[in-house]
Amino acid sequence: MKITLSSYKLYSHPDKSLLEHLKNVGDFSKQIVNSKVIPHKKIFSDISYLIGVSHDFGKSTEAFQRMLKTGERTKKANHGLISSLFGYFIVKKFLEKIGKIDEFWYIPPITWIVINKHHGNIQDIKHEIDKLRDQRKIKFVKEQIDDIRPNINDLLQIYRKLLKDFGFEHFDVSLFFDINVDFLMREIYRKVKKIKRKMKLDFYFKILFFYSVLLDSDKIDASGSKIPPRIKNLKKNIVDNYKSQKFVEKERIDNIREMAYNEVNDKLSSCNLDEDRVFSINLPTGIGKTLMGFSFALGLREKIKSRYNFEPKIIYSLPFLSIIDQNASTISEILDFNGFKINSEIPSNLFLKHHHLADIKYREMKDQELNIIEDINKSLILTEGWHSEIIMTTFVQFFHSIITNKNRAARKFHNIINAIILLDEIQSIPHKYWLLINKVLKYLAFHFNCWIILMTATRPLIFDEGELKELVKNKEFYFNSLDRVIFNFNLQEQNFNSFKKFILNEIERSDENIMVVLNTVRSSKDLYEYLKDNLCHKYDLDPEDALDEDGICNLRDLELINMSTHVLPFYRLRRIKRIRKKNNSKRKVIITTQLVEAGVDISVDVIYRDLAPLDSIIQTAGRCNRNYDEKKGEVHVLILKDENNRFFHSYIYDPILIDITKRILSKINERISEKYFTFKSANNYYHLLKERASFDDSKEIIDNLRRLNFSETSKFNLIEKLRTISIFIELNEKVKGIREKIEKILSIKDFSRKRKLRKFRTCINNFTLSINYIGKDEIFQLPSIGELEDFRYVPIENLKEWYKVDIGFQPPQTDISMRLL
Repeated sequence: MKITLSSYKLYSHPDKSLLEHLKNVGDFSKQIVNSKVIPHKKIFSDISYLIGVSHDFGKSTEAFQRMLKTGERTKKANHGLISSLFGYFIVKKFLEKIGKIDEFWYIPPITWIVINKHHGNIQDIKHEIDKLRDQRKIKFVKEQIDDIRPNINDLLQIYRKLLKDFGFEHFDVSLFFDINVDFLMREIYRKVKKIKRKMKLDFYFKILFFYSVLLDSDKIDASGSKIPPRIKNLKKNIVDNYKSQKFVEKERIDNIREMAYNEVNDKLSSCNLDEDRVFSINLPTGIGKTLMGFSFALGLREKIKSRYNFEPKIIYSLPFLSIIDQNASTISEILDFNGFKINSEIPSNLFLKHHHLADIKYREMKDQELNIIEDINKSLILTEGWHSEIIMTTFVQFFHSIITNKNRAARKFHNIINAIILLDEIQSIPHKYWLLINKVLKYLAFHFNCWIILMTATRPLIFDEGELKELVKNKEFYFNSLDRVIFNFNLQEQNFNSFKKFILNEIERSDENIMVVLNTVRSSKDLYEYLKDNLCHKYDLDPEDALDEDGICNLRDLELINMSTHVLPFYRLRRIKRIRKKNNSKRKVIITTQLVEAGVDISVDVIYRDLAPLDSIIQTAGRCNRNYDEKKGEVHVLILKDENNRFFHSYIYDPILIDITKRILSKINERISEKYFTFKSANNYYHLLKERASFDDSKEIIDNLRRLNFSETSKFNLIEKLRTISIFIELNEKVKGIREKIEKILSIKDFSRKRKLRKFRTCINNFTLSINYIGKDEIFQLPSIGELEDFRYVPIENLKEWYKVDIGFQPPQTDISMRLL
């Protein structure tokens, strides 16, 4: 059917007719659902089309059309509620027509929920439906219907065209204008309340699914974009090809890595795809889980295609930004080696890295040509919608798109459906959320055809043994084979000042690479400054003269490196690269926090670790003698306390975790080899934790999901939120210029402000710190950016007072510094 758009006077956007927008959103929605393998796909794709063509029905009011022409906004221009009523009406009529209303009675009320909030966040349903009984709202809807009447002929023509090919052409849309609005809104109230009373997790996910499909289709069309084509010629052997060339020179650990790699991939043949939906790769740190997990995912993708005739996307999720760039680099190298680059770029619709610091320039491959999308808004829409075959992202981005009421986060949910999901370093999930994560991942696996791969050296008991398939039969063999370090546990309490002197002495008498991992940023700065002053004094150097452009203290025979969240991301990434650089002969002394705890591919000879939960200790030990050199590494665990006799671990860790750790360590000799400690101790730790821990937080959130209390999803926080303030650092004149441009944009009062800010997102994130603090007055003396109270900046003229290139953010007043955690 050819649709002529120019003859219609109704518009959805200043440059787009209402007919064109509704048709595109309906078509995109249907395209998305038709690409899935889910129960009731045919009817759900039809419903998605109807939701798409109904969602902006209310833009046909005279008030909205006038607003587009003049900019004059009135209440009657609001279109969410009136459109949701129409969507409910038309979806219900369709289900009645095909004789499916009894089976799918819940779909019309879900349609109302989804359309009603497509320009905002879904709130608790109990509050949303109260509006349906508000006489003022009922009166207002009647007024809006009257405001549409002058445009009714155009509107009827639009819907005849939209519904004709759909097989619903005989439906008379004009019936909606004769409806009893009071009765309709009461009916919707009853149906939505019925959904809520059922308390089924299924309804939460169905709402999220249809919401996601509508949001993404709407955003894509409004931005002038299209859904990018999929790239499906990924073969399992691309990892084998890469390995055969990359690892020609064998290291001592490589035979063990190859054995584990082959064992995991050999399990593909025995996978029952209907039953095996959750897999586990539980192997020691440094054994190459990234390559084996990615290879297994590619093989699983081929097997799924053969069995179910679809190719799942691959989502690779990790807890920390510090390891995302490292793993993304490995995936990029594999794709590059196998010829997937076009004009020196890997297409974004093949591989996409998404987190808050990621580049948002989208590079689309279509017909073997690379199209770089320069429009920042279009790039952002496609990036945040996860339109790619392989997505690398954070746990925050992933899990907060599944457990959410947020419009922006939920939009990508439909691209999580039918995916292979690798969850690397899964032990980072707080134990209070184990039950919640178990429930939602199993729902995704068995209702939305997802396959989950958990990867870790210390597997938490999120799933019971019968709920997952182990891809490594004899895990203990590999843990015993990699005997790389000796653990030394000193559970006697130590004063921090005495420890500083001890570490200085160890550095001076040793020629080894040393890393000290402390529990607070403040203690890491304190130790670093102490070492810098004393070591520079030894070499007769001014401490400031010893600092290089990366903020590293460069001494005659060593590099002293500070790493914490108070150091700008710009510098943190450069320092990690320096640490990993192999052709640097100087030894490294790294003073850091748990920032480098998991997954960061660095290796030192000796580690000193302030007491932490057992899984954190084991993960930290994975940075010691990582590549299994002949000489064993040493990991020293100590208990440090500050000048107030308070243990540093008490500032950040749950006392239950510490107590269980102490209980396990108290039964071990002071010195123990890795092969006798890691595997058994981790299992004991998690079993004790499951026995003692409370899962009330999980139960509360699950209950809220079942009750459709969407607003309550805000209680789910993978990262514990302290009092924080964002601080932009004017590092130089160029960065100062960026801040000035940002302030200028913030003064803009129209819709272009958000689009213009997006161009600076990467710059903003690279030069912004999120600072936890106690107290308020002094730190808020910094000037704000625009009118944003919680976004301050350090002016370039005050840079030396507030930011040090090596230790990062450092307020001039001692009392403030002491209150920063």
